[in-house]
Amino acid sequence: MSEGAINLDLSGFRGRLRSEEELRQLEQALADLNGRIGAGPDRSVVVYDTGLNTRLTKTAFMLALGGLEVFLWPQGWESRATSQAPAQPTPAEPWARLRRDILLTADEILAQPGALLLDVREPHEFAAARIPGTKNIPLGAFGPANAAALGLQAGQVVGVHCRSGARSATVFWLLRQQGVLARNYLGSMLEWEAEADLPVERT
Repeated sequence: MSEGAINLDLSGFRGRLRSEEELRQLEQALADLNGRIGAGPDRSVVVYDTGLNTRLTKTAFMLALGGLEVFLWPQGWESRATSQAPAQPTPAEPWARLRRDILLTADEILAQPGALLLDVREPHEFAAARIPGTKNIPLGAFGPANAAALGLQAGQVVGVHCRSGARSATVFWLLRQQGVLARNYLGSMLEWEAEADLPVERT
């Protein structure tokens, strides 16, 4: 790994996010995390991994969700990988500011039935169970410069989701880099199908 790097993997995050209390608890958890790794509003964070994978993108999304300025570094860091052991971070005061503008919740989806929501899972997953009104564009269709070809425009607000919020985190970053105002439904289908009051379409 690069000299001074901290080993961190937040790609496994799961959690119900439907009440204000649950969102407050998430913000507090992110504040505690930022404190442990010594991160805050005056210090940007670079996140790297072996390519643009979901471990990288969801970890980066979770850090950004806590209010940090985050940069992705999917390749080009290998020549700097001179250390075998992760650095020990210098703790700081816990701090976070939950970025509601990049987070999409189930209840926001329910409240805006006409809003564009992209399901980035594979077609067979989409056919088996889906959120009503969603449009299926699999992750593999997205690239670093093809948002317009997919009918998406800079400045447009677009919701994205998948099964666990990981593949949609990749799409989130790809679209944000092109000026599309993507919002990631972090709970995705794992949360949606677990909630009795949320409608599911099946083929």
